[in-house]
Amino acid sequence: MTWSIHHVSLATHDLDQAAHFFGALIGLGAARAPDARTRFIGRDGRGLRLHRPDAALARSGAALLGPMGARYVALEVASLDAVVARLDQAGLAYALALPEEFAQPAIYTLDPALNLLVLLQAGDAAPSTRPAWHIHHVNLQAEKVREAVAFYTGVIGLKEGRWRAAAQRGDFSIDPAQLAVLTTADDNSGLHIIRPDPGFAFRNRFAHNPSIGGHPAFCVPDVQAVKARLEAACVLVSDAGVYAMAGIHQIYVLDPAANMIEVNQNV
Repeated sequence: MTWSIHHVSLATHDLDQAAHFFGALIGLGAARAPDARTRFIGRDGRGLRLHRPDAALARSGAALLGPMGARYVALEVASLDAVVARLDQAGLAYALALPEEFAQPAIYTLDPALNLLVLLQAGDAAPSTRPAWHIHHVNLQAEKVREAVAFYTGVIGLKEGRWRAAAQRGDFSIDPAQLAVLTTADDNSGLHIIRPDPGFAFRNRFAHNPSIGGHPAFCVPDVQAVKARLEAACVLVSDAGVYAMAGIHQIYVLDPAANMIEVNQNV
């Protein structure tokens, strides 16, 4: 293993409502409660974390810090020490995770677009059988896409892949300066780095704009069943069909806390 998406964390204002949305409507399964402010869906610490942050502020030097730590993507890497050495060499800031936060050594850092990352040391034990769903990718917004890609390849140690577009591609750019994929496969899985495009939704006739704000994408066995449950619950859905990635049917929704969510299926 070189790296993988370990889990994604989203901020929410109502844990029970969020757990129902992701568990029952999206179909990710039952959530457990590691503590009073968190719900988790997945196995072996891998999956989706839903967190209700404290309404608290703290000052660190000139920076005023709030509950931003509730929203991040966690990557498992083969050598955390090697990543830390490269961060040190580049003069980039990071913070050690507290021992009780994760089951393995971990750090927090920011990419050049100020997306929050958790980097975890991969363990020796192989993960248990993957559930019916998995995190296909996480989309991260970056005004300067190539600067962000240089960070992920040069410092974090990921590799850039080639975007595999659908035959009938929607109206968006796959110029590497506008959209890049960091992947270990040939299916556009991994991290997507995208420049925000205000006209994206209008041109593609979507109710949602997936190029703005970032989002996790969950791959499920039956995206049409998910869509039916969402619409029965009066949740607005943008059904994009197979428009961006070859062989992948995508839909977009907002969760109860207005986090952008993608659900997709290999077709």
